[in-house]
Formats: sequence, C-alpha cells, structure tokens
Amino acid sequence: MRALILAAGVGRRLAKYTRNRPKCLLEIGGKSILKWQIETLRQAGVDDIVVVKGYAAERVNLEGVRYYVNDAFASSNMVLSLFCAENEIKGDVVVTYGDILFQKSLLQTVLRAPPHDVLVAVDTLWKEYFEERSPLVLQEAESLICEADGRILEIGRARPDPSDIQAQYIGILRLSEEGSRVFRETYHNAKSKYWGKEWVRGRVFEQVYMTDFLQVLIDSGVSVYSVPVRNGWLEFDTGSDYEKVLAWHAQGTLSRFFKFDMCEQGIKG
Repeated sequence: MRALILAAGVGRRLAKYTRNRPKCLLEIGGKSILKWQIETLRQAGVDDIVVVKGYAAERVNLEGVRYYVNDAFASSNMVLSLFCAENEIKGDVVVTYGDILFQKSLLQTVLRAPPHDVLVAVDTLWKEYFEERSPLVLQEAESLICEADGRILEIGRARPDPSDIQAQYIGILRLSEEGSRVFRETYHNAKSKYWGKEWVRGRVFEQVYMTDFLQVLIDSGVSVYSVPVRNGWLEFDTGSDYEKVLAWHAQGTLSRFFKFDMCEQGIKG
C-alpha cells in the first residue's frame, strides 16, 4: 500500500498563517499536519509515502518520504496535483489531502473496507462538526447520495437540497490496482479533449475538484463506493478552522470530533 499526500495548495483563506509556509505545515499539538499524517500512516502500516508539494515547496522537507512538485499550484487543483505523481498511481493507493488530520482508527476503517476499486471516505456525522466550525460552512456542504449498498450516485454538487446530503466527503480515497488504472485512463482521455477548456460543472480541466473527477467516473459507469466514518478527522480550510481547533485543543474539548492517540502520541485533547 502506498500513500499519496496532496499538499501543494496556497491556502489563501489561511493567509495570515500561510504567508511563508504551506497549509500542511500548520502546527497542532507541537507537530505539523503533515508530520501527524505521516506518523499516522506509518502506525497503520503504510510506509511508502509520497508528498506532492507546491507552494513554499522548499519548506516541505520531512525525511523518509518521496516528493513531487506541482509547479502550477497557483492555477490548478487536487486532480492536477495528484497527476504530478502519476508514476505513483499504481497498485493499491490511499490518497489524502494535505490539509486534514485523521485518526488512525479512521484510516484503518478505510484500509480494511471491502475491496472495491474506488473507495471514498465520507463522514455521516458531519453536521455537528460543520456547525461548530461556522454557520456559513453549512452553505459549503456538498451533495453525497448513495445507494443502500454504499455505491455513490452523486458527489460534490454545490448548494444541494439538505435531503441530498447523506454524508460529507473528507478528502481521503483508496484505489485498487484497477482503480488506479481507471483514474489514469480517465484523466488522460479528458486531458486530450479539455485541457484549457471547460470540463465539469463550469470549471476548466486544470481546476476541477476531486469530487468533479469522481462524478465523471460515476457518470461513465465506474462503481465508486463510500466508506462511512463517524468523525475522527479535522479540516483546515480557513483561518477560523485553525483557530477553533487550537482553542478546542487548549480547552480539552477537541475529542468531540477528533482524538489523538494518547498512548502513542502523548497528547491531551
């Protein structure tokens, strides 16, 4: 199993904290988000770790991982970042965004899920966490509609009706060898037709979201399955997100949504 961490973004909505460092180097509990991710992956038995960096790339230099650089980080999105490391999209791969924290138990749920070719971690208890982050965050919730067996029918549509939000995508995927092949094939077929052109949901090819890409797979007949989780992750999308997590950690209330492994990490919260 290989892990690909997508950590190229600028983090414009965290500007006062990311003027000289990427989001993945924001610290919580004395360690950067990226270091927490790497340690959690290793504790779960994933030692082959690749990081795609971009903004302030020279600052991202943790040892024991391999790096690729997205030089177009300012004008691209997660899909393009992923394919900066295309040579690594093969075999069994777990993909995670570089601006989230996740518990080892959550990661293990993804790694132990039934062996479908494309798996997507989704939080069924998302609403309380989103409400605590900001009332406005609820306006940013996206559609997630699944069949009873967990197969995803729709993901990532903005401003959906509340009935179309069964859970929320958290920024973690798992691909089998066949899933990796389908990702590569779909990407290159689309790139040959849409590079520099509008492709999905009004976005040009280089700027499509990962959820857009997943919806393209679904619409083409690829079975994409959800892996339900219940909290156990944190997202750092805005300055307020970061400040609230720091405050919850200091107050000892972070465990409502996320628990550091206290035995292995020696962290309170």
